[in-house]
Order: sequence, then structure tokens, then C-alpha cells
Amino acid sequence: MSRPNPDSALDAYSEELKQRGVPTKQLTLARHFLRHLLTTLRDLPQDGNGYRSAAETTLRNFPDEAGFLDIVREFFPYWSGETDPRQTSQPVAPTPANPLLAPSAASPAANHAAAVAAQQPRTFMLSMQQMEADPWSQRTLAEVERQAHQLKSLLRYADELKKAGVDEANIMARCRLIKLLLFTIRDLPQNTDSYRGGVDKLLQLFPHQERWHVFVSLAREFFYFLAGDADAASRLQKQISLAELQGLVSA
Repeated sequence: MSRPNPDSALDAYSEELKQRGVPTKQLTLARHFLRHLLTTLRDLPQDGNGYRSAAETTLRNFPDEAGFLDIVREFFPYWSGETDPRQTSQPVAPTPANPLLAPSAASPAANHAAAVAAQQPRTFMLSMQQMEADPWSQRTLAEVERQAHQLKSLLRYADELKKAGVDEANIMARCRLIKLLLFTIRDLPQNTDSYRGGVDKLLQLFPHQERWHVFVSLAREFFYFLAGDADAASRLQKQISLAELQGLVSA
């Protein structure tokens, strides 16, 4: 049997839903969803692979309702021509496993289990897409180890400042500026030239050149922690005040 006109397939499937006694509101929602599906299908191969791809794309734009996945499965025979849209559907009992299309006589626990089972393929697909799009999945072992070293150095730096009697607000301000420096050089080779280049780049962001020495002093004291110097604590410059740190970025 040849594939019917998409509108004819949609009308035939809608008639089937009416025969089931599907409420008007739910029927309208189903037709709205399927019109989006058919629109997406126009630019894809008119076969099972195209239908599957269109379904995955359309499902991303609708709420996580198990019923939409059921609609995709039920509509396929109408779209593909396996079900003749010219035939009048006979009344059939509502499908219990489809919470969107009809009420179920099954227990709430059974309904929940059916919904979860129907949703699992889509949930897996979305989870995989989210993972692959997240920067976390793109990082190499070398990058992770480098960041771990930087954060450990920053933690040691903060601990030594606290031991030296520097107040918490001052420590937080210093660490925030140093973290921006580490972020600036995150993709560069970890060496003295890269560190110095990162410092120079950040200096251009501070509006008052006469205050640049504050950040240079800050970057210099942290460098010994990043380099793993055992005597790094002796390099701390406790005299840098919170007001001086805040003055770096004040207008």
C-alpha cells in the first residue's frame, strides 16, 4: 500500500482517537504534536529512519510526557500506509499504558511503571546528549590534573593566609583575583611565560595603572604556591589591604 497524504493520515489517526473516547483537549494536543512531527519530516527521508529522527527532534520540544512517545509509535502505521486511512476505525478499548490518550483502569503503581518504561529510551537519549554537550566530557586527563593542581595550590594559599592572620574578606578577594588569573591561562602551557602573559593580560582590565603593582604583588606571591615551593608561605605579603584589592577594579 502506498503512503497516504500526511493530512489524511493525521485525520485517520484522529478519528481513531475519537473512537477511543479520547477527550477533546487531549485530542487537540495530540494533533498539535503530530503537526510538528509532520513539519519536521518534510526535510527528512520518508522512511523509518527519517521518521525516527523527526520524532527525536520533535520530542525535545515537548514536555516529558510518556504519552507523546506512545503517539509517535501509534501514528507510524497511519503515516507509513500500513493502516488504510480510508477505512473507518472500529471502536477499541482505551490503551491503559498511554496516560495521555486515555484514562487507565490499572493501579497508580502500574501506570507509573508503564510511563517510566515508555520514557526510558528518550531519557537515555537526552542524558547522553547533555553529557556530550557539557565541557566536562571534553576535558582530557591532563587538563583535569592541571586544574586539580591549581585548585590545590589555591587552597594551600588560602590556608597559609589564614594562618598568617589575614582576615577572611581579604583572603576571599585575593583568591577571587587569582582564580581569574588561573582561568585566563587555563588553555595555555603551564610555565612561567604563560603565567606572566596572563598577568599582563589582566592588568589591561584594571582602570588605574598606578594600582597595577597590587595585582603584580598578588600574582607574585601566589606563583610560589603554584610552583610547589616549600617556603611559599614566607613570600606572603600580608600588608596588601582589602581596600587596595577592591581599588583595583573600582572606577
